Amino acid sequence: MLRFLAFALLVYASLANKALEQLKAELHKLTPDEAKKRFGDLKPLREAPPRQKKIEHFVVLYMENHAFDNFFGCMDLPGADGIPKSGRLIPKDPEDPSQGYVNVTCGTSYGYVCPGGPGYDTFAGKFKNSADAHAYPYGPQDDKYSHQHGADGIAIEMFSPEQLPVKKAIAENFGIFNKLYTAVPSASTPNHLFTQSATSCGIHDNIMYSECGGKTDTFPQFTIYDSLKLNGVDFAFYMNSTCGVQTAPCHGVNPHTPDAGSPIPSPDVAMAGVARHKDRFLSQELFYAAAANGTLPQFSWLMPPFQACDHPCYDVAKGERLLKDTYEALRAGPGWNNTLFFVVYDDAGGYYDQIVPPSEGVPNDEAPCHVRDQCASSFAKFDFRRLGLRTSAMLISPWVARGTVFQEPKKGPYNTSQFELTSVPATVKNLFNLSGFLTKRDAWAGSFDELLLDAPRSDAPMHLPDAPAPAKPWDPPPGGIFGRKGDDADFFDLAENDDGEDEMPLEDDDGVDDGDRRRLGEKVKLGNPPQHCGQKEKICRGPEAVSVKQRRNIKLFSRLTEKAEPNVDEMTNDEADRWLSECWEDWMALGGPIT
Repeated sequence: MLRFLAFALLVYASLANKALEQLKAELHKLTPDEAKKRFGDLKPLREAPPRQKKIEHFVVLYMENHAFDNFFGCMDLPGADGIPKSGRLIPKDPEDPSQGYVNVTCGTSYGYVCPGGPGYDTFAGKFKNSADAHAYPYGPQDDKYSHQHGADGIAIEMFSPEQLPVKKAIAENFGIFNKLYTAVPSASTPNHLFTQSATSCGIHDNIMYSECGGKTDTFPQFTIYDSLKLNGVDFAFYMNSTCGVQTAPCHGVNPHTPDAGSPIPSPDVAMAGVARHKDRFLSQELFYAAAANGTLPQFSWLMPPFQACDHPCYDVAKGERLLKDTYEALRAGPGWNNTLFFVVYDDAGGYYDQIVPPSEGVPNDEAPCHVRDQCASSFAKFDFRRLGLRTSAMLISPWVARGTVFQEPKKGPYNTSQFELTSVPATVKNLFNLSGFLTKRDAWAGSFDELLLDAPRSDAPMHLPDAPAPAKPWDPPPGGIFGRKGDDADFFDLAENDDGEDEMPLEDDDGVDDGDRRRLGEKVKLGNPPQHCGQKEKICRGPEAVSVKQRRNIKLFSRLTEKAEPNVDEMTNDEADRWLSECWEDWMALGGPIT
């Protein structure tokens, strides 16, 4: 009888795996409507499979736009390829030394709010001029070509360790990656897609699927969430919203900015394999509650609030505070001893990094959704056989050795394997024993489970250092103790000092704790106004202007909700946010998980 039951279980598992593979292949080619008609609501095809005993909760905080050197290059960490104290010289003209050099130096960063977007070319930054950067074997690459591609000014002004006390403490107490690369040498959209689905369906720019020959605006591919669902493994998207209860629709209102628009970036909701799991869109409040009582799902994807996502030129001090709060919530919870917390930045963001990314043995993902050869002639072809620049990444857990600087994978799975953004789905697959990888890329990428200790540590700090004071107060949540004086009013009156500079009023609860205020000498200068600066444009249009990200989101959500696209050129930043908030609620209310 036992032999029969064992045989029956093997047959069932085999049939389930075949069904999963068929479903995965078909979803890559179907529109959301076609997928809905073909499969209905996705349901688990089997019980959660047996898995390792170390990690029960894998948490990913996905931040924005900072190369390794910009955050960690000046921390003088053993094993890290960083910036020497004397700086790093880059020739202005590699063929003519008489033209002089620029010097990449530590502690010269602009502060926490940059005055303008950095301009280093994330796609061709290491290539000799006129070299082929699009198809293997590619042309000559070397760091000496970096200045010719924008390694100057803000792009080479690096943070000192003292400016980033929270990240410095993470590096000292846990692990950072000396060599973790972006999946695509480009911007946010393709890297968000690779991190969650191991493919970008052949696009390497911030565009919709239809803009490169796809038959829908949204990307159709099978995602890591689809795989988790079908394998019976729990997951959630935690976003900065005030929906508050798990069973209610999750509205897109940021607790720090009432008119924040959609709470997750367009690359994420533009994936059908994210949109069909709207029932798992939960509020940030629920994340902290679940961490406190030990009920986090097996996989958590954390969306940072826009003002704390570290995108140029938002306030990096607020990103420090978000990292501290998230860590301390996990550390204080009963699930800490079985938690793996990964913090990573989606791309280099126009900041210089010294390392030439790998271009040998990197596989094209070869996903069925690829439209690379259908793109218009204005979109340069790319073969996806090299990685992008190093990005900032931290691995935090009682299972991670103190003060570790991770290098290349030691356990492959291939002799050319690297840690890169697609290591996220590779790690999810291995930790939870999911049936099959998503594409050839995550099957190749290094997996974080090889970095775990044999037993958990007991010396992880309960608290991290105080974050730096923000340049501008955190905006309170809707219905908080502060009210708006008007739709266009600031939450706080600003006093003017004798020098004519704006200061935060000391009598208000301004989001700056007493320790920060004492260290800064009673007053905190506003400095540059935090705002989103487009990477390609390399400029900041001002905090009142509609940002590039808002423009993309408006274009996408007008398609998703079939609403007329407004004239963005006639809108303010706040008006764009309000429009997006309304569209987000409409989109969330549309019928069914697949839309």
